[in-house]
Amino acid sequence: MTVLLDDIFESSPRIQATEVDEAADVLSRVFLPLTLRSADSEALDMSLQAEELPVLTAGYLHFGTAVHIRGDEVPAYFIEAPLTGMAINRWADGRLEKTAVGSAAVFTPGMAVDLNWSKDCREICIKITEDQMRRQLERMMDRPVRKRITFARGMDVGAQTASNWFGLVRLLAREAGRADGVLAHRLAVENLQQLLVQGFLLIQPHNYAEALAEDESSASATVVKRAIDAMHAHPENPWSTVDLARSTGVSARALQKAFQRAGQPPPMTYLRRLRLHEAHAELASQCPSTTTVTTVAGRWGFLHLSRFAEQYREMFGESPSETLRTSSPGVS
Repeated sequence: MTVLLDDIFESSPRIQATEVDEAADVLSRVFLPLTLRSADSEALDMSLQAEELPVLTAGYLHFGTAVHIRGDEVPAYFIEAPLTGMAINRWADGRLEKTAVGSAAVFTPGMAVDLNWSKDCREICIKITEDQMRRQLERMMDRPVRKRITFARGMDVGAQTASNWFGLVRLLAREAGRADGVLAHRLAVENLQQLLVQGFLLIQPHNYAEALAEDESSASATVVKRAIDAMHAHPENPWSTVDLARSTGVSARALQKAFQRAGQPPPMTYLRRLRLHEAHAELASQCPSTTTVTTVAGRWGFLHLSRFAEQYREMFGESPSETLRTSSPGVS
């Protein structure tokens, strides 16, 4: 995981602390209840830049010195991924595991935290509440989740699926707090949060992974039509495959298979193309002096501007900026 340290959460609020108790209080409010102890004679110089979204909290943290962190019980899912340095985790079974660049540690609610951070340790930390994790899994499985979701506690960030997931984390880190960024738009924020939580449930082993991967029953062509009608009626909604499946009364996997049998692209590909048409119509009708491509892309949920421009050109034969530049507001 390669991250430029001057390019992450740079627009998010920065909290600094030089007193151990003050730093522990801040981290207890933002991430999880803990006690903090400086592990050497150097002064603490904690810096935290974090973004608290409706579903999750993510931030960049370092202490400027070696520290020992302890918490009796994690109240939420917590992911710590070093960008530099390392952390030594002492798990409840007594096992010591090093988390360094290229790896991450995953804490499940109820676990104790016992961490030693090196002086040069700088991390991206992510918190997802237990309620949100359960809700997302229930939506994906379309049935209640009765037991606590328990994840494997180690994560190989170098694996392709995990690397792709951390690409979304990097996007959040880069865009967080920017008034002119894509996350200034509600649809983009909701899309990114869904991708992060549902993606984590798909890539990180847990006790429901096998059930989540089970094949589902077939769905009819009528279900495909209902899903397509719903997307056309409200393309601005933060649809996911799970949402569309629930609205048509089938599971997500059944809906995907029904789209395939009907000769349609996957539901999210269909929705992306529909939103590209909506973005094209908006760009063609707006004045270049009052509208930007970034604003229109974000409004329609496109998180990667370069990818949006590439897909747009492929569909319409010109760039979004060309459409906007030659637009004729008020002309039908």
